[in-house]
Amino acid sequence: MQRLIHNFNRSYYWGWLIILSSIALGCNITPLQTVPAQAQPQNSQGLSIQADTQEANSKTEVVTAKGNVRLNYPSRKVQAQANLAQYYIKQKRILLTGNVLITQNGSTLEGESVTYLIEEGKFIVNPKVKQQVRSNYLVPQQGGKGLTILSNTQEANTKTELITARGNVRLTYPEKKLQARANTAQYNVKAKQIVLSGNVLVVSNGSSLQGETITYLIEEGRFFAKQKTGIPVQSIYIIPDEDKTNNN
Repeated sequence: MQRLIHNFNRSYYWGWLIILSSIALGCNITPLQTVPAQAQPQNSQGLSIQADTQEANSKTEVVTAKGNVRLNYPSRKVQAQANLAQYYIKQKRILLTGNVLITQNGSTLEGESVTYLIEEGKFIVNPKVKQQVRSNYLVPQQGGKGLTILSNTQEANTKTELITARGNVRLTYPEKKLQARANTAQYNVKAKQIVLSGNVLVVSNGSSLQGETITYLIEEGRFFAKQKTGIPVQSIYIIPDEDKTNNN
């Protein structure tokens, strides 16, 4: 009889939490314990979390998932994996930690910890100590080849489609044979442009361009460089050896 009462209370507890999550987000939590079928929401676009173990606190409204965490959010086309996930229902915020990998529309974000602000559609990514955040963005207009960004921290806003990388930024774009370094980079997906600022160096096909800010228009393949007041923009262009050209 005591076991029956215990099972009923546990089912009621998890059922209440899932209903609460559904109200907040349309969420489908998959805990280690079995939840009665009638208590599970049928929203296929909701947030789904799978893990080795899960805990839910009905007072703080925090769900904690540990071990081999897999997160799926179809309505945002977001998938993630991590060692630990904490879903703050009231705040509509998810904190992922430990070998985090975020995938959305083929693009990826990698870091040690990622905070996902659900209503804002924003990811805030931090790396392990002495390492960097790594992201890779597909550029459909260029045959789907990837644009890779390494930096100390990164933010990606899925609503504004603006990616901001800060600190020791390294950008690689193999399709254009382009590499760049800067203090800050902003990639505007809609505008198809990248703005690099702070000690910028861009290298393309062996030629280089230096400035305080450089804007790169991806579709047009154009660069606009500016320098601090009183300091000239510097560029170096590789000119093929005329003798070798004539011999060919």
